[in-house]
Amino acid sequence: MQSRSRRICQLWLLLTSLFQFQTGIYAESLNPVKVFFTYDHLLDIAEQKIITDQPSNSFSFLAKALDLRPEPEFRYFNLTGDAFWKLGKQFEAMEAYRKSADLNPNQNLLELRIADFYESERKPELALLYNQRFLKLVPTDKYRIFKSAILSRRIGKEADYQTYIQSLENDNSFASEGDSLQSSLTKNIKLKKWKEAEDLALRYLPFFPRVEGLFETLILARRGTKSPLIEDAYTMACVTFKEETRYFVRFGVYMQENNRYLESLSLFRRAFFNSLKYNAKGDRGEFLFLLRQSYANLGWEKETLAIDSLGKDIKNRDTLTDDVLENHIQTYRKNREYLLFGVYWFRSKNPLKADYYRTLLRKRDEESSEKEFLFVIGPFSLERLEL
Repeated sequence: MQSRSRRICQLWLLLTSLFQFQTGIYAESLNPVKVFFTYDHLLDIAEQKIITDQPSNSFSFLAKALDLRPEPEFRYFNLTGDAFWKLGKQFEAMEAYRKSADLNPNQNLLELRIADFYESERKPELALLYNQRFLKLVPTDKYRIFKSAILSRRIGKEADYQTYIQSLENDNSFASEGDSLQSSLTKNIKLKKWKEAEDLALRYLPFFPRVEGLFETLILARRGTKSPLIEDAYTMACVTFKEETRYFVRFGVYMQENNRYLESLSLFRRAFFNSLKYNAKGDRGEFLFLLRQSYANLGWEKETLAIDSLGKDIKNRDTLTDDVLENHIQTYRKNREYLLFGVYWFRSKNPLKADYYRTLLRKRDEESSEKEFLFVIGPFSLERLEL
């Protein structure tokens, strides 16, 4: 009896141990990451979550994928970027896309997406970088060569700008069509065929990158359709005709119409600067009037008084004396236009005094840079407006 009980007990222990062993195997086999989901499967699920407008739910699957592959390939970063983008976190999305582009540099459409985003966010250096990366993949894209030229000049790379423009102008494919092209542009504008006019201008700009009529058409067409890309058209015109005044004035007026007074101020300042540095055509009195309007709209009363005084000094410049001018500059010593005019006035007759006002101008700009977004807004935001 005792022997029989011992055998039953031993059998029970054996069955129990076998059951525990089998349970352990079963539990291990249910681990969804290790058995049912591979790295690619997890990315597929994350992609479906993004496609079905559930981007927040994609991150858990992306995290599990990262557990399986701590150094993921480019698709992981593309999906991470897509999830952030759908959540409205655009800069986080771009960081992910940039990592993807570094891992796989053959994604030409991704390079363009990054380039266009940074251009829209007023980061011309990064926009140029990714345009150039795209051109390594597609070196014959005329429009992107043109874009790279514009961006190069915006950040002070004049030699690169000239190289890009020269490469475009060396292509004479449509040289004989200049007159007929201008006729077609004029006809479309008169008939208010804005879309046709815009398409025609964009198609031929890379072949005639310094023909003013194309820029005029593009601006008018986009104003006609109230296109959100109107600012891009103005910017390209300002950059191409950098040493002139009219496009800066027109762009500034557009900004003023839209109650963007700091940006209009930046553009009117550029027009005034060009009139002094390049002796560009234009009425300095008009530029000062527009500057005064911008200051008044911003509520900067002392600046408006400074412009009133400067306008009189410029109008009476034939009888203006050095002492009178310096007294006025001292009265309005924080006004940018007065300091700039001081440099202009003394740069030939007294270089040391011109350098003194140049130093004051730099100090003034550094103190006011955050308030006025000096190195943020405008086609040439990184360039110091100094004579």
